[in-house]
Amino acid sequence: MTTQRLGLIPQLPDLDKIRQMRKRLNMSQRELASMAGVSQSLIAKIERGSIDPSYSNVRKILVAFEEILRKRKIEGVKVGAQLTVGDLATRGVISVSPEQSIGECVDRMMKGRFTQLPVVVGDRVVGGVIDDRIRDYTIEETRNGRKSYEQVMQTKVDEVMTGPFPILSEDTPIELASVHLQREEAVLVSRKGQIVGILTSADFLNLGLNQ
Repeated sequence: MTTQRLGLIPQLPDLDKIRQMRKRLNMSQRELASMAGVSQSLIAKIERGSIDPSYSNVRKILVAFEEILRKRKIEGVKVGAQLTVGDLATRGVISVSPEQSIGECVDRMMKGRFTQLPVVVGDRVVGGVIDDRIRDYTIEETRNGRKSYEQVMQTKVDEVMTGPFPILSEDTPIELASVHLQREEAVLVSRKGQIVGILTSADFLNLGLNQ
């Protein structure tokens, strides 16, 4: 039952915001589905709350929203000035160390409703960890009989961490961050060399809703 246990990690974003965002951008369900590469019926079911979509499908929808936001250049047109990553970043960063257990990492993700966390040693970012990687690792290890679920949860984070998320200065234009977020799960935001925030695709969704 490992996939069910790991499925408790919340996904991004709050699904009721998808309909709000689509309406705000004056997009039809068909247009959004076409841009996201999913079916119109899936969009309709998500908006009705009659389905619990996979992370990959939610991610496709977020990428579609990011694309239309970039095309419309809302950072300049809507607010009259160029937004920076510092304007949108979530301040304060929850992190884990490579020596902590996967179980501790999952607990922090669940409590904070995160799907990714930076991995930090002292004041140095050494990696990142995402829920998909944890899920895949757990399935692989338990399916092959190498570890039980409990043993996986006791495994150190450095077994599943990836490379560090990109770090951008807080005055970096938001358009540049959106390019990074097409490839990465998150962008870390720095001020005078110190990490002060984190930016994810969900922040772009909130940007559109707040215009």
